[in-house]
Amino acid sequence: MANGKIIFKPYFVQKGRGPHLFDFVMTLDSNGDAFHSDIKVTSEGITISDTEGRDKFSISARWNVEGYGYLFIPADNEGEFYKLPESSKLELNLNYEFAKTRVSRNRRRKIKFEESGWAPSNELRHHLELSEELLNDANRYKSSKIQCAQASQKSLIYSTFASEMMEIEKAKYDITKNGKRKDFYFGCDSRGYFQMESPEHFIERFTEAFNYATVTHYLKGDFVDFEPEEGNKNFQERSKLIKELKQKGITIEGRPLFWTHSWVTPDWLKKKSYSDILKYVEKHVREVVSFYKDDIEVWEVVNEMHDWANEILLNQEQTIELTKLACDVARDTNPKIRLLINNCCPFAEYVQKGMWHEIPAKYPQRTPHQFTKQIIEAGVDFDIIGVQVYFVQHTLTEAIQSIERYEGLGKVVQLAEIGATSYGVTQEFTETDEEFGNKPYEWRRHWDEELQADWLESIFTYGYSKKFIEAANWYDFVDPYGFLKKGGILKSPKGEKKAAFDRLINLKEKWNSK
Repeated sequence: MANGKIIFKPYFVQKGRGPHLFDFVMTLDSNGDAFHSDIKVTSEGITISDTEGRDKFSISARWNVEGYGYLFIPADNEGEFYKLPESSKLELNLNYEFAKTRVSRNRRRKIKFEESGWAPSNELRHHLELSEELLNDANRYKSSKIQCAQASQKSLIYSTFASEMMEIEKAKYDITKNGKRKDFYFGCDSRGYFQMESPEHFIERFTEAFNYATVTHYLKGDFVDFEPEEGNKNFQERSKLIKELKQKGITIEGRPLFWTHSWVTPDWLKKKSYSDILKYVEKHVREVVSFYKDDIEVWEVVNEMHDWANEILLNQEQTIELTKLACDVARDTNPKIRLLINNCCPFAEYVQKGMWHEIPAKYPQRTPHQFTKQIIEAGVDFDIIGVQVYFVQHTLTEAIQSIERYEGLGKVVQLAEIGATSYGVTQEFTETDEEFGNKPYEWRRHWDEELQADWLESIFTYGYSKKFIEAANWYDFVDPYGFLKKGGILKSPKGEKKAAFDRLINLKEKWNSK
C-alpha cells in the first residue's frame, strides 16, 4: 500500500485579485467517477495521500483561467492518471498538469471527430496549434517553475477555448449531416401556467417555443402542492393545465412520482418506516398513473435517488428496490407510458463532501452514472435516462462529455433539466452589482441575458445533434419563480421574452429548414 503524498503546487500567474483556486477539490477514478479521498488545499498546494483503495486517479479543481472563467478544470496526467508514490513526496506543477491534460484530451477528441469526416475550422485549428506550441514552451521551461507555469497557463487558456469550440463545431456538423429531427422534443417546465398573469398568456408563450411540457407533482414545495397532507392529492389544477396543453398538441411528462429532497418531502413521509414507504410508493404510483390514463405519456418515476438528497435515509440496496418497485407498478398500471429515471449533480461533488445535501451521508455514495448502471444491472424496467445540465461551475466541454457517458447504456437520454442564470456572478446570485468587479466570473463574463442564451444554445445544439438524445428541457419558464434566480426565459409574469427565448426560436427555425 502506497504511503507517499502528491502535492500539486499552484503558481498564481493570473492577473487580478482572484481567488484563483477554490478550497474544494475532487478526486475521480479512471472511469471518471468521483470518489472520496483525503485531497485538500493546504499551504503546500493541493495535497493527497490517501485514495481509499483506488490505484489510479485524476483530480478536478476550480481554477481561474483568464478570459474563459473560474471553473473546475481536470488533471489526469495525459490520460495515464496519477498514482501515489510508495513512500516519498512528489511535487507537481499544477499549472502544467492542467495544461497538458487539456491539450492531450483535445488531441484525442480531434482524432475521434475527424474519423467521422469532420474537420476543424481555421480558428479552432489555430487555437489547437497555439496551445500545443505553448505547452512545448512549458516543457522547455521545466527547470524554472514560474516560467513553466506562465507558459502552461497560456496554453490552458487556448486549449480550453479550443475544447469548447470543438464540441460545438462537431455538433453543428452532425446536425447538418443528420438533417431535421421531426421527433425531437423541445421542452420546459409548465408551472408558468400558475405563475403568469393569465393561463391564456402562458399557453401562447409556451407553445411558441416548446412541444413538450413537464408537469410537476411535488408533494410539497410546488407552486400548487400535490399532496401536503397524506391521501389528499391535488389533481384538479394539473388536470386543467394538461387538458389545455394537449389541445395544443403538446406531449406531457409528469414528474416526479417519488423524490426525497428536503424541499419536497413532507414530515408525514419522513416519519414512515421503510416498509411503510414501500407500501405508500406502490399505492401512490398506481393511483397517480391510473388517474391520468394516457394523457401523460412519460412519467419521471424517481428523481435524484443516487445518494445526493436522502431525507428518508435509504441505503443503496433500498434505493434500487424502491426504484424497481415504482417502475414495475407504473408499467403494470399503464403499459403504454414511457418511464424516465432522472439524475442530477453530474460531477457528484457530494461524494467527496460525504453529504446528502445538508446532512452527513450514513452510507457509501454513488455518482449518477454508477447508480444508473446499477439499476440497469438490477433489471429495473425503465426507458429513458434523464440527465440534468445546469451550469454548475464546470466547463461546457466537461458538461457535454458527462452526457456522452450515458450513450453506451442502451437507453434513450433526455436532457431533463437545463438551466443557467441571466444575471450575476454565480448561479444562485446574492451579491450586489457593486461587487461584480471583485470576483472572477464563472464562464466568459458575468452572467447576463445573452450569456444565458449562449448556454441554452450550446446544450440544445449538442442535444439536437445526438441521435441517442430525444429531448432538451429548459428549467424554468418565468422569473422570479425559477429554480435558479433569474433562470427563467421570460423576465416576469407579464411574459417579456429574454434573449434565450428568442435564441431558441431562431435555432428551431434554422434546424427546421434543413
